[in-house]
Amino acid sequence: MEVIKLENVSKIYGNKVKVTALNNINLSIEESEFVAIVGPSGSGKTTLLTIMGTLAKPTTGKVYIYGQEVTSLNDDALSKIRNSYIGFVFQNYNLIDRMSAIENVELPLIARNVPRKERREKAMDILNSLGLGDLAYKKPTELSGGQQQRVSIARALVQNPKIILADEPTANLDSKSGETVMKTFLQANRDFKTTVVIITHDQDVATYAKRKVHIKDGTIEKIE
Repeated sequence: MEVIKLENVSKIYGNKVKVTALNNINLSIEESEFVAIVGPSGSGKTTLLTIMGTLAKPTTGKVYIYGQEVTSLNDDALSKIRNSYIGFVFQNYNLIDRMSAIENVELPLIARNVPRKERREKAMDILNSLGLGDLAYKKPTELSGGQQQRVSIARALVQNPKIILADEPTANLDSKSGETVMKTFLQANRDFKTTVVIITHDQDVATYAKRKVHIKDGTIEKIE
């Protein structure tokens, strides 16, 4: 089943001086896939990810999430789509320093008005399942970069998303920490059947994916 489909998607920035970030992209992501979108800096992969995640709209073309065409939806409807289907992981972790790891993981559940006891149990369950239970009450400043990134993955997973979109999730990490983070994505893909899409410039990171989409100058060069 297709969970994300991009149909003739282009993205152009600017008015007087136009910059084509994406040019006529056609791409489908299947349920429970692990896909890496690979390309050098400036290739358009972050733009592609934001469009796949409904955080930006294409200039032309259509985007489908679970078969629903979303490019014509308003912001409220898009927000509901994201809340229902998509979890995001960013390279800068985006954890709140004054909150413990478990409080950071709870945040998406607070937005959904999940009762305190239930959300604490869910957050602890996901931390334990990822081998992070002993870090639950530590603040981000007490964690390594790799641990912070794994907590951010737990935060994305706690709302049971169908899809995780990750933007250069290992970019700020040493190789060992990066390997641990990628194994966490593999676990999410295997144990939770979550569709995982990561963007990366690192060929070693891309090897964890089952399918690689190579992008350059806003166009797909090859898929392997």
